[in-house]
Amino acid sequence: MPSYKNYLIFTTFLLCISGCVNTANTEIIKNSEIKKTVIQNKTKSFNLEDPYIMYALEYENQKDYISAREIYSKLFKNTNNYEYLVKYLNLSFVLKDYKNVKEYASLNLVEDIKQEEMILKLYTLSLLKLNEKEQCIKYAKKLTKKFYHKSNHTFLASIYLDLKEYEKSEEEFKKAYKINKSVHTLQTITNIQYYFTNQKEKSKNTMEKYITSNSYPFSLSLQLLSFYEKDKENEKIIPLLEKMYSYYKKENKEPSLSNTQNLLSRYLLQKDSKKAIKFLEENDKENPALLTLYRDANEIGKANRLLDLLYKKTNNLEFLGQKAILEFEMAENKKEVLNSVISKFDKVLEKISNPVYENYLAYILIDYDLDINRGLILVKKALSKDPNNLAYIDTLAWGEYKIKDCKNAYKNMKNVIENAKFEDDEITLHWEKIKECTK
Repeated sequence: MPSYKNYLIFTTFLLCISGCVNTANTEIIKNSEIKKTVIQNKTKSFNLEDPYIMYALEYENQKDYISAREIYSKLFKNTNNYEYLVKYLNLSFVLKDYKNVKEYASLNLVEDIKQEEMILKLYTLSLLKLNEKEQCIKYAKKLTKKFYHKSNHTFLASIYLDLKEYEKSEEEFKKAYKINKSVHTLQTITNIQYYFTNQKEKSKNTMEKYITSNSYPFSLSLQLLSFYEKDKENEKIIPLLEKMYSYYKKENKEPSLSNTQNLLSRYLLQKDSKKAIKFLEENDKENPALLTLYRDANEIGKANRLLDLLYKKTNNLEFLGQKAILEFEMAENKKEVLNSVISKFDKVLEKISNPVYENYLAYILIDYDLDINRGLILVKKALSKDPNNLAYIDTLAWGEYKIKDCKNAYKNMKNVIENAKFEDDEITLHWEKIKECTK
């Protein structure tokens, strides 16, 4: 048999439907799953069969499905080979010509030929698309009864789901699950239970039992986590993530391990900073999230060492800017580190525009009387990006005070005092000085 004919007969024709029929080229085909004898229909000889097949395949390659469909129709009429009918029906379905699928499938629903299952599926799907619900269910049930395997129960279940008959859909998915225990089918069942059939606790209990005894399948575990989140069962989230992480790490299962690590880090950052620090130090010690945790825990030395490591590794100027801030804050004698800190900020701001660093450098230049005019330029740049930032307005007011622009300094500092929701010794000092300036 020519290679293109082999291609035609042994390829799965129906891409939009799961499941396929046995296409062995024998007179009698035994299906071990359904224990049923299938007959091969008699075909007719047709002299133009080979060139017609070549034309049909070429039209399909060019996505000219209308022309390809017409050739398959002629091939079927001249050979009585139902493989060509399946191709014709499949292309009609792709073209959304559902009435055509219904008509030709119903005319050629021959019992016990090897293409019967595929034709029946296409016929049932056309009924669904044409909104003929009762007939659609009738033939979908026939399909599951006559061809007993997972894909057909899933097919019927999906039809029920599309029709919003959720309990019946759940029942059919359970039948499919009994056949092959697919985790994806279980996911669908638990989703239906959770969202549509008012069985939230049953859904979660089912998933909990399954994942602990079946190696924590990631997609199902993720679904359970999302349900915990929706039901505000936050106390269950981190323990589950820890179990998942421990198992994936032991078995070296990627990408589940990396994905779980990211999730666990995120939740720990939100809920338990000490635990988050411990976890990241043990498993992801170069995670930039540690910087915030170290600062919040007043672990400034650790934050500084991590910034050194991150900057050397990435050459990211954001890390250098943060290092400049930490170097200044850690210094007991701040005047001794001014040149080093300013040099770092200059290197950063030469390449990037960041209001935090602009304001920080501006404040140093103003407060230490190093270059007040440059400081005012920098803080105004920062305010152009974040005009309501009280820290930036305080820097501006302090710079205006330093150049004896007391009127504007008072106006801006009054804005800070009236809107600040915290007490700060430095702001209080600035306010007192600026008030004296206006007298």
